[in-house]
Amino acid sequence: MQHALILNRLIPEQDGAGRVCAINAVTHDGRSVRFESDPQQRVNLTALEFQQPPLLLLMDQLLEPFPGMLAVPSSALVAVVPLGAEQIRTLLSEGQGDALLRATSEQLL
Repeated sequence: MQHALILNRLIPEQDGAGRVCAINAVTHDGRSVRFESDPQQRVNLTALEFQQPPLLLLMDQLLEPFPGMLAVPSSALVAVVPLGAEQIRTLLSEGQGDALLRATSEQLL
């Protein structure tokens, strides 16, 4: 895993049949992230769909198609760090979000 994000908000996007086809999210620092899927690869959406934000997420692919707009392709490996939402919320309220990401990123090297 090469990238870490703290997600404050998850917004599932449904297709015409009512199935989640993408998830839009907002990071702790206000950037937009879109998690893509395709019919053969929906595991990332399934992993995120019912998570309670805020959450710390690791991934091996992170694209920036436009400044401030991030995208995670369906082929990315995504993992939710088992850290409780309340614990992350406390760190964010204390202004420690960036420090949490730095500490996590250092462990990924």
